[in-house]
Amino acid sequence: MLGAIIPDLDDVVATERRSLPTPANPTILPLHLRPALLAGVAIVERAGPEMLKMLRRHMMGQNQARFSSAIDEITTHTCKLMASSQLQLI
Repeated sequence: MLGAIIPDLDDVVATERRSLPTPANPTILPLHLRPALLAGVAIVERAGPEMLKMLRRHMMGQNQARFSSAIDEITTHTCKLMASSQLQLI
């Protein structure tokens, strides 16, 4: 999914398949991949809901359904937090 945000990341990750963590082999993410992961998270966080909608379009099937429900939960929670903070200003 980060390949949709950071060009060529999929190519880098493809060469590192053996050292990436999996549920069967949970290891630490290699150091040289960590900045890309953090940059991707920062890009999504700054872009906000529009970026999440774009990422949703890059998914298929059950992954898209799970991602959609997670997005809905996050945006609902965020809207509630913003509304309560605005009420405190009044």
